[in-house]
Amino acid sequence: MNEPTRLPVGSKTQGPFPSEGVFRRADTAWFTEARFGLFIHWGLYSIPAGVWNGVPSGRNWYAEWIQMQGNWPHGIPAQEYRALRERFDPVRFDADAWMAAAAEAGMRYLIVTTKHHDGFALWPSRVSRFNVVDATPFRRDVVGELAAACRKRGLRVGFYYSHWQDWEHPGGARPYEENPAEPFLLHPQPSQQDFEAYWQQKCLPQVAELIDGYAPDLFWFDNWRPDPLLTAGRLDQLIGLVHARAPQCLINSRIGTTWNHPQGDAGVDYLSTLDNVFPEEAIPRPWETSGTMQRSWGCHALDFGWKPTGQLLRHLVDNASRGGNFQLNIGPRGDGSLPPPVIRRLREIGAWMTVNGEAVQGTRPVRLTAPSWGRLTMRDLPDGRIWYYLHVYDWHGGQALPALRVPGGAARCQVLETGQEVQVQRLGQDLIVTLPEEQADDRITVLRLEVQP
Repeated sequence: MNEPTRLPVGSKTQGPFPSEGVFRRADTAWFTEARFGLFIHWGLYSIPAGVWNGVPSGRNWYAEWIQMQGNWPHGIPAQEYRALRERFDPVRFDADAWMAAAAEAGMRYLIVTTKHHDGFALWPSRVSRFNVVDATPFRRDVVGELAAACRKRGLRVGFYYSHWQDWEHPGGARPYEENPAEPFLLHPQPSQQDFEAYWQQKCLPQVAELIDGYAPDLFWFDNWRPDPLLTAGRLDQLIGLVHARAPQCLINSRIGTTWNHPQGDAGVDYLSTLDNVFPEEAIPRPWETSGTMQRSWGCHALDFGWKPTGQLLRHLVDNASRGGNFQLNIGPRGDGSLPPPVIRRLREIGAWMTVNGEAVQGTRPVRLTAPSWGRLTMRDLPDGRIWYYLHVYDWHGGQALPALRVPGGAARCQVLETGQEVQVQRLGQDLIVTLPEEQADDRITVLRLEVQP
């Protein structure tokens, strides 16, 4: 697809927008069954990749924040940063290849940064010409190509949209710290009047464009603290806009309800933790953790802190065992290619998911204390049987696992990957499973324990 995909003529992207929330509960079944998704941070910031004029960005590893954290602690002048648009020509961008890699890794949905805090849009927005089609030599609709590639493979489409921070519009929120000792960018915040202008002129119309142009399945909004600009009224208006135009589109709690709404997260569909935060207890509502492969979200040329595949798999299984999802982030390079460590990890995860995916996707938590040797998930079968999945992290071949208090009748156990029979004995309501000497996978070996009703 070489020509930009324009939004439909007459698309309803203008106001007036709803003044309050249209509260409804969307169907989250697909989301909780999926368990695993791909997050992508990609934009102008992918070109400098965490380094400005030969100097690494300051404060932290978040390369996507380089406009504010490059030239530390002063930041990069807006005119200099925005000149990156003239260099944005990612000739190696291939939406189909990206989504093929996601599908092969066992992922079921995508979340892509349609507009990050720098205000640059990856679709031909009619609201702001600071977008990939009007402002760059690339002139292709990245969002449209990715959405089409997702649907080709049956993946759900999700959009990250920075609704609060916007460093391009004069009324968007700026980063700030309350700690006077922190030298970080003490930018004056816009007035309520200026923020309202941003809200009405850019935020709400662009969200409407994304809904009307691409029919997303979920939104991932980004706020992480209390802020007087994100009033309950504004949050209700944005929630109402999504609910009215896309009744089945899911909304996450980092829209700001956790910190900025008197009803808390009652009006959203799923809960988002803070970055790379993995809860240790089950959460009764649909929820997710978004986590990185390295320390940065956007591509960072000097971040060599790549997490091993085994660690990433444990994050996925840990969350599934507690009823949550894991959205694993990648940061493609400025030319559109995927770094080799990303490719290797996605392929290794995909190999594990090929034989063990049923132990993660479509399962539910087991109401037992997490065992010291690993994690448990379960699946209810139509005939009353139950499959328990034992994700064994700590393998001791030939030794029995501590007794599992599992009601029911006869039981059978197998290694999920190989079909090897595993010794299991019932003692009252307890099941004793003895591990084989052979370990199928040195990261996580999964046993499927079948219990008759």
